[in-house]
Amino acid sequence: MLKIEDTIANWHLCYMAPTVELLIGFADSTESQIASQIQNYRDNKKNVVVQHEGMPEADYMVTEFSGLTSDTWDLESVFTEYYPNLHRRSAVLTIVGVFEHEFDKLCQTCCDELKLDTRLEDVGGKGLERAIKYLSKNVKVEMHKSTQIWQTMLKIIKLRNALIHQDGKVVDHDGNQISAIVEHCKAVDALTIDENNQLVLHEGYLHFVLSTYKSYIELVNSSLLVRTKA
Repeated sequence: MLKIEDTIANWHLCYMAPTVELLIGFADSTESQIASQIQNYRDNKKNVVVQHEGMPEADYMVTEFSGLTSDTWDLESVFTEYYPNLHRRSAVLTIVGVFEHEFDKLCQTCCDELKLDTRLEDVGGKGLERAIKYLSKNVKVEMHKSTQIWQTMLKIIKLRNALIHQDGKVVDHDGNQISAIVEHCKAVDALTIDENNQLVLHEGYLHFVLSTYKSYIELVNSSLLVRTKA
């Protein structure tokens, strides 16, 4: 990471823009690994005969790869759908977690630089929404919560929470659909819901998340620059 002094004025140009650039590289690397693993499966799966000693008529052929066999697993689904989805789910948790951490650090920077009496820890709530509340009420910065970008970010956060707490299901513990996530899936081509009400993240979703956060960060930065000139 670049070593740069944290100030409100340089938050975007010298810090967040490079951070976004690194995360785009991370998303690219994740998709590259997924593609490589799928190709590895297709190139190296092999057919093997399961033999029954003394009963050759009971022998049968299966496909085997990485210790799994087609008589037990749907290998095509495991290696081209299930594992890629796990990789993308993990990447979403990482990306959203990084941005939450960076917004918390921004709150700390504002508190120190502007010599505010209230710290982020004194504000109720958690995660990104707590940071946004702090920046709005304590730093007096416009946080653009009426924009479509903010509404999309809230849906991304709900999706992230479903990945953590509900194994990626789009229904809550009472069996009710989580409407915000269902709407998000309908609006984003890189998201689908399978027959078990679980989220399936396809290629393109990681970059969608990054693009959304990048746009919101640019809006916040414009507000921060106005605040520093006040």
